[in-house]
Parts: sequence; structure tokens; C-alpha cells
Amino acid sequence: MGVAEDFAPSFVKKPQLHQEDDGNRLIFECQLLSSPKPDIEWFRSDNKVVEDVRTKFKIQPVGENKYTVVLELDDVVETDAGLYKVKAKNKSGEVSASINLNFTPADEPKEKQIDGFAPTFAKKPAIRQEEDGKRLLFECRVNADPIPAIIWFHNGAAVKESERHKITVDKDVHSYFATLEILNVTVEDAGKYKVNAKNELGESNATISLNFDSDEAPVPESAEGIKPTFTERPVIRQSEDGGNVTFECRCVGDPTPTVTWSHGETELNESNRYKMSLTMDQKLYHIACLEISSVVSSDQGEYRAQAKNKHGSGVATINLNFESGSKKIPDGKSPRFPKKPTIRQEEDLLIMECVLEAHPVPDIVWYCSEKEICNNQRTKMTRKAITKDSYILTLEIQNPTKEDGGNYRCNAINMYGESNANIALNFQGASDANGFAPSFIEKPRIIPNESGTLITMKCKCKAKPEPTVTWYRGQDLVEKSKKIKINTTVIAEDTYELTLEIKDPGATDGGTYRCNVKNEYGESNANLNLNIEAEPEPEGEGPTFIEKPRIVSENNGKLVIMECKVKADPKPDVIWFRNGEVIKESNKIKTFIEQRGDQYYIKLELLDPQLEDSGLYKCNIKNTLGELNANLTLNIEIVPVIKDKPKIIKIIKKRTVVIECTVASKFEPKCTWYKETSTVKESKRHVYQVEQTKEGEFAVKLEINDVEESDKGAYKLVASNEKGEAVSQIVNLVDIPEEERKPCKPEISRKLADQKVAESKTFELLVSLSQTDRKCKVEWYKGSTVIRETKDITTTFDGTTARLTFSSARTEHTSNYKVIVTNEVGKDESSCKITVEKVAKKKKK
Repeated sequence: MGVAEDFAPSFVKKPQLHQEDDGNRLIFECQLLSSPKPDIEWFRSDNKVVEDVRTKFKIQPVGENKYTVVLELDDVVETDAGLYKVKAKNKSGEVSASINLNFTPADEPKEKQIDGFAPTFAKKPAIRQEEDGKRLLFECRVNADPIPAIIWFHNGAAVKESERHKITVDKDVHSYFATLEILNVTVEDAGKYKVNAKNELGESNATISLNFDSDEAPVPESAEGIKPTFTERPVIRQSEDGGNVTFECRCVGDPTPTVTWSHGETELNESNRYKMSLTMDQKLYHIACLEISSVVSSDQGEYRAQAKNKHGSGVATINLNFESGSKKIPDGKSPRFPKKPTIRQEEDLLIMECVLEAHPVPDIVWYCSEKEICNNQRTKMTRKAITKDSYILTLEIQNPTKEDGGNYRCNAINMYGESNANIALNFQGASDANGFAPSFIEKPRIIPNESGTLITMKCKCKAKPEPTVTWYRGQDLVEKSKKIKINTTVIAEDTYELTLEIKDPGATDGGTYRCNVKNEYGESNANLNLNIEAEPEPEGEGPTFIEKPRIVSENNGKLVIMECKVKADPKPDVIWFRNGEVIKESNKIKTFIEQRGDQYYIKLELLDPQLEDSGLYKCNIKNTLGELNANLTLNIEIVPVIKDKPKIIKIIKKRTVVIECTVASKFEPKCTWYKETSTVKESKRHVYQVEQTKEGEFAVKLEINDVEESDKGAYKLVASNEKGEAVSQIVNLVDIPEEERKPCKPEISRKLADQKVAESKTFELLVSLSQTDRKCKVEWYKGSTVIRETKDITTTFDGTTARLTFSSARTEHTSNYKVIVTNEVGKDESSCKITVEKVAKKKKK
């Protein structure tokens, strides 16, 4: 089953009213969170307010998904008085709040303005399944004051209490936990659910979709047939050239439904551009398709597929959007399991397998009975791509045992949505002759004694071997105590009586109880509803806040006061905690409670606060009728401390220099680097980095890319916060990484020259390269013969100059000479002619 996420608007600041221009202009202002941006409407006494010369509307973004909403009213007149309401709405839901504008004297009647706040969703709806998917619970949490009315809708129709549908709302101060429970789930339960919460100050809505990503849900047990229901998210496909778009919807229905398509308010008919089909997918299931050829921009918008038969109708909605300036569908796909998961065994290996469609690649997590499964020696999880955006997900269990049985779930989530595939692993076979799963053989009973001091819940079940019995109240485990006894008694072969006894039952013991019986062959559950009439409520009231708890700083930060105001009767007891530990009074900490009628002013004073006084403070306020907790977070800032002298790190290949030092600070400090006396401004070459390495400590870096000679010099860091600043020691950047040159073909700049040499004299041949390269190979030739070094012939090469030296010239040295210089890129050469001349002998006198 898959869950579609929604983000409805919610108020973070209720409407407030202030005046400008000596009261001639009134401004109503509020703030809210919403994604996407909401549509705003204003009402006065239920009449919609329209923009004109006197009336202006504004909505301004002030952060991520946060907006300020303003109504300006110029040239105010008496008839502008009334109850103003602002309504914010997006595709995920809506919320509203009101404020009263009154010009009449105090003794005249006026429209009632109620204190409190409109409903907002503290926890968006989520789906939880139990009993192998046969029981579903939709759960959400709503904050509101006064109490809201909560209504659930399925495909636009209000859900009413029935044998299959249970609706509960549990109160916790100004928070309400709302649950819709569906028993014996079938495919007809698929669709869009909406929960509406409304009180006198406004209303809010949130939506969630229930989809069956395969044929995992049973069809209704009805001889007459099945009303059409779309069981999966519709799929949009686009041809590679972008010219054609196809919508596919899977629905169940008996008899086969007729399907009509519409675009906005216009019903579509078969034509050259629109092709419609309905094909049998499997028994009772059908695939409805709409293909649009030669798509144009005007094809964008909402499409609806309506399936009808004699038992009713179902609707699937699809939104077609193109990327800006093109006819391409945005590249994204929420996870979907198009086929039912499979289980197979290969020798000692058990393999669970699911086919998944999604883009981008989703995060995959496997669970067994809601416990996350990790890779280890026995379990292995894999994901293999089979086509574009399609994957096979496997969970392998080596040497499986009966303890591995249970409900498995494969969860896939990406930025476009989330989906789950459920697999029930039950071990059966030859051992079935030796046992069977538990089953209840009688309707569970609740039996009170005559005096009402003892209530017994009793169930009977058959099982082999004896089952493990667990009792629950709501979602909470029921354990044995002085008040509660739990027993299992054998009353016949493989037959057991299960009892839960509650001594001196009270109103708080009421609720839905569940008896879970389980053995190696399976499990079963029995539900019992215990209703106990509450005793008359005692007079008085539990503590409630009349002002929001706050922290005040006085005497230039030398005194911190934490205070809250509550209303309570009788007087409450107050306990202060810091980070979970009870605070004891001392010379440094004083606590006070002052009574004014039925109101109490509660304070904690902290003298000369230090960094170690930071933390989460909790004030527990409690009397016999209830309790409250005020949570206050105290953050003490200190002047930053630079722990050591900055160090220089060189990255030769990237020609990058990083200057780094460590700064101690409660929160991230503002950091500025200086070279000499000038600020180093951030750019592509100069990058600032501040990373928290541990609580209260940050690594501050200046990264200089493509370093140049001009970057040499003295650097220092200045780190500052509200308390002051710290300056680092100076570090000098002297050496910078040399630029790594690409090798180039050698070039001889000084070439060989012809020479005439006197016999027996020393002579040499010399060439020079235009660019130094020690990797070059130098070879000398006499004619076509390579010259080898001897006692009289030597060669040298220092990367720039190559020499061939003859210690004594002889006539046989007369020849043509050549030098070849070679590297990995290429070569160059030079040649000359050497002539050795005989020296004429002097005549003797």
C-alpha cells in the first residue's frame, strides 16, 4: 500500500491588527507555513472581501515555505467593523482564523471573538496496518482551542461509524489524536481520504491516499458484484519524442465498468488525437487508458477517469504538467509496486522479491514486524535495475527457521512519494500435521461481578502448540500488576481459556482491548470494547497556560528569569528540571510561585549564568485535576576562542592552498579572513568554509584556488558573535604550489656548428634546449652509427645542455655528426661536419 504526502497550510502567527495614519489605515497581518504557496481569501461576517481602491491584499515570502499575509484597509469607516476571517488553501488542505474589528462603545453588543486558535495539524495523516493488512488505521494529531469537530471523508463522502468503520478522538490538553479504523479491508476502500478539523476560529484539512500497488487487497464478499474502485496511483507515460502522452489507471469492478474521460470540465470523446481503451488485467481488474497524440501546451491540467457500473462509480484524478517552456513531463515518478511480491526457496536460501517502478532511485528499507532489517551473515538485501526506472528488490534469508516467520514490508521512498509492499511469511508443510495456527472459537466476553469491583475479559481459542498470549489496550501493552491479572488455562486438548481481570475498574480503564495469540504456525486477534461510566468530575480545573512561557534577560545578561503564568484550582505543585534532573535551590538559583486569585505566577531566577547552565529547562505544574509542562531552551553564548595558530595545507595537483584553524563557540561564529590589512572577499578563487566538528567547536577554512604569486602574504582570522570577537595569530603564506606544466616537444635552440679541429686537440659538440626537460633522451651519431661512451669520448646532459666531448682529436674522427633529442611528445635533431686537420711537423735546423 502507498501513502501520498501532503503539506497543508498552518498558522505560525494568528491575525493581528494595528493602525497607521492616526487610525485612518488598518492592517491585518498573520504568518503561515505552506507548500506549495497558498491561495488567500478574506471574509467579513461571512462576506468575501474584494480588492479595490481602499482594500489591498499582500502575500510575501519570508523564508522557506513561510509567508506573511496582509490585508490593508484605507480610509476606515464605521461600517468596516465586523469579524474578519482569513482562509489559506492549497491542494493539500486549508486553514482559517479570525479577528474582530469593533468601533462601538464597550457597552454595545458586538460579535463574539473567541480566545484560542484555529485547528492545525501537528502530525499529518499516516496509515498503519495490522492483522496482515486486514485492519487499517488512519492517524493524525490536531492542535486546537476550543475543541474541534473532526470529520473524515472518503472520495468526497463523509465516513460514518459502522461495524467496519470506527472513529475515535483522544484529547491531550489542546492536542487531539484522531483515528479512523477500517476493519476487513477490501479494494473498495482505496481512494483519497480527507480529515477536516473545525472550531469557531477556523478549520484545517489534510489529505492522504490509500493505494493498493498490486492485487494484495481482497475483493468484497458480495454475490451481487463490486462497485468500480481505482486501486493504484495513475501512471503517466510519454513517448521518447515527447509527442504522445498515455494515462493508465487500474480499477476493480464487477460487472465490467464503463469509463469516461474528461479534461477540466470538458468530457473527451474518441478522435484522431484521443484514443481510449479498457482492457482486462486479471479477473475483476481492468486497465483504463487514454492516449493523447501530438500534445500541445493547452493539454496541461487535470484529467479525470470515471468508472461506472450498476453498483456505483469511482474516480481517478491525474494532473498533467509540462516543464517550463517545453512539452516534456517533469522527470520524476513516485515509487510503485506494479506486481504482487513473491517468495521462493532455493535449497537453504529463502528469497523474497518485489518489482518496483520509481524515479529517481528511491531509498529502500525492509522491515519484519516493524523492525528494520540490516545486512548480516544471514540476511542480504539487493536492488537490481531491469529497465529504465524499474528495479527488482530482493531480501535473502540463509537457512530460514520458523522464528523468521511474520509480516515483512519493503518500504520505498523518494522525493515524489512513498510506497510499501507487504509479504506474509508463514512456514507450512509436513509440520502442519503436528500443529496449527491459533483461532478464536467463541465471541470474546466482558463479565463484571455484582459489586462492580472486578471486570473479567474472557476469550477461548484453539491452537497447537500452546500460543503466546499478549494483551493490548489501544496500542499499549497490558502487563500484570496488583490491579491486573492475566491467565491462560487449558480447558480441553489444544483448547485454551484466556482471561484478563481488572480490579476496581475506573473510567481510565475504558477503551479497546485486543488479545493477540501467536504460535509458530500463525497468529490471531480478538477485540473487546470496555465502556465504563466516569464518576462525576471533581470541582476545579487542571493547570492551563494563560501566557506563553518565556525567558527574560536582565542586568546586561547577569540575571536570567524563566517565567510562566497558569490558571489552576486547586493550587498546583511546581518542580523545575534541567536536562531531565530536578533543580535544587542554591545561591545561584531561586524559584518562586505567587498566587493572584486562581492564577499563579511561576518563576526561576538564574544568577550570573555561564555556558554550563545552557540546556533544556522544564517546569512541571501539577494538581489533582491535571498537569502541564513548560519547556524552555536556554542558550548561553561566549566570546569565540581561537584555539591555535592557523595552519597551511597545500594541494599540489589542484594548485590549492587551505588555511585552517579551530574556533570554540556555542553557535556558528561570523568569520572574516584578512590578508595583511585587507578583507579577503569570497569569490570562486577564495572560498570560506565553516564546519561544526563537535558541539561548541568549528573548523574554519579559507580555500584559495588557482593560487598565484599575489596570494603570498600574511593571513589572519577574525571570529565574532554577539558577545565579542577573537583574532588569530598571523600565518605567512610563502611557498605556493608550482603550476604543473604539460609536456611539450623538445626544441633545440642552440644547434650544432661545423668545426675544423687540429689533431690531438680536445673538442666538443654542444646543443641547448629552449625549455628544460630532464626526461628527454639524448643520442649522438657519427654518420649512422650510435656513439658509445669510451675512455676518450664522454657525454653529459643536465636537462638543458647536451655535450659530446672528445679528449684527443684524431683523423678518423673526421665525419658528419648528428644529435637526436626525444621525449614522449616528439623529437628534434641537429647535425654538423667535423674535420680533423693534421698538424704540420716543424723542420729541424
